[in-house]
Amino acid sequence: MSQRVNSGFMLTVIGLVSLAIGIGWFYDRRLAPTTTEALLLPDNIDYYLSQVNYRAMNQQGTLHYQLLSPYLEHFIREDISQIQQPDLQLNGEQSSWRIQARNGTLQHQQEVFELQHQVEMLRNSAQDPMRLNTERMILRPQSNLIEIPAALTLVSSTIHLQAAGATLNIDKNYYQFNRVKATHQANKKTRELHEAS
Repeated sequence: MSQRVNSGFMLTVIGLVSLAIGIGWFYDRRLAPTTTEALLLPDNIDYYLSQVNYRAMNQQGTLHYQLLSPYLEHFIREDISQIQQPDLQLNGEQSSWRIQARNGTLQHQQEVFELQHQVEMLRNSAQDPMRLNTERMILRPQSNLIEIPAALTLVSSTIHLQAAGATLNIDKNYYQFNRVKATHQANKKTRELHEAS
């Protein structure tokens, strides 16, 4: 009789364990994300590019600007592209600049770049290099105009400048700053300093 009780008990335990495993598998399967959900792309992105190297030429056939980026997504409805770590080389009539940021957007219809977060602009000049840092910059390559609607710092060999915003005309080397605090070093040999606010 004890063998019948033991075998009946064993069958009951095996049945309960099997039932528990089946119920756990069923609920676990319902909670786990399916692979098709993870692969769905937004219907607003019509293409994405990796390792972007885009070059725009001017009317003379020379390089006007070059855009490098590890990743770009184009949104068809808005006709804009989100750019990761944009790196632009902008060639003006009188100077050449390298502009980098953490991210940016390109409005294709107007050809306007909006760069954001840790924006750095470097003038490539052996005689007078210049570095400008800000958090936001709007670049219009067609006219080589740059609008900076955020606080900025500009450093060159003769000036250290802080401003609340600026407008830069790259072709004419014309820079207009708003609410400026600057230190200008007129002569490197005599170390004369001029301050303005």
